[in-house]
Amino acid sequence: MGLLSFGQLPVVQASWHLQAGSDLHSAAVDESSEARDTACRLPRILVVDDERLVADTLSEILKRFQYDASPFYNGETAIEAARERCPDFVLSDVIMPRLNGVETVLKIRQICPHTRVILLSGNAATADLLAKAHAEGHDFELLAKPIHPDELLRHLH
Repeated sequence: MGLLSFGQLPVVQASWHLQAGSDLHSAAVDESSEARDTACRLPRILVVDDERLVADTLSEILKRFQYDASPFYNGETAIEAARERCPDFVLSDVIMPRLNGVETVLKIRQICPHTRVILLSGNAATADLLAKAHAEGHDFELLAKPIHPDELLRHLH
């Protein structure tokens, strides 16, 4: 059984995900989105984090589990990618320079309203940003960093 490296944490590949692959693909794509490609394509995930190691590592882990994951190192480039093709998921750090994660996903949701959002944070200051977004009617999942890949995969299911 192979090990993946996530920071200093060795990670055993999750076999449950491979067994439930077809369920994950159908659950990841909203029925109202472009249905013409859904049977054949992998769920698309934009991984946004200003820490390149985190964005690159999470993208590589997700690719091993049959996701079309692409790393982005700032909100602006992730928004541009969403304009080109709407993602099924956005996985974003909250605290980033220029555009923070909440601002980034709000702009992506204006373009792609059916995109699911999962925010990651290792910073206690995110509570104010999330409270403001919730008060405006936005709902996001928030996961603590560092995150174990098995936990991340469960939230994508």
